[in-house]
Amino acid sequence: MHRPSEAVGDTELIYAFIVFYRYRTMSEEEAEKAREFWTDFLKEDWPSDVRIVGNYKYAWGTEWNGFLLIEAESAHTFFEFWPKFRDKTRWYVDNTRTIIGQKS
Repeated sequence: MHRPSEAVGDTELIYAFIVFYRYRTMSEEEAEKAREFWTDFLKEDWPSDVRIVGNYKYAWGTEWNGFLLIEAESAHTFFEFWPKFRDKTRWYVDNTRTIIGQKS
């Protein structure tokens, strides 16, 4: 698979991912379990080379419950991580939509 160069000249590129998410309808107990899962997942399983820059609880004006702003120095790193993350959160996150950009 061909990937674009991660650096241009002496400037390193940073990939940004805006991940909108929508929760499924949950009981209070399920919502608490989801909060506990998220806290534990961030501490134990979130990769150090995929950084959460912001975790926004609301996305006013959209149908989404919120969004994450994530940065990584390699798009490949994010794309390896993302399917594993979705598999673990699918029970309480109904849907996601991702926008990808580069910051140089």
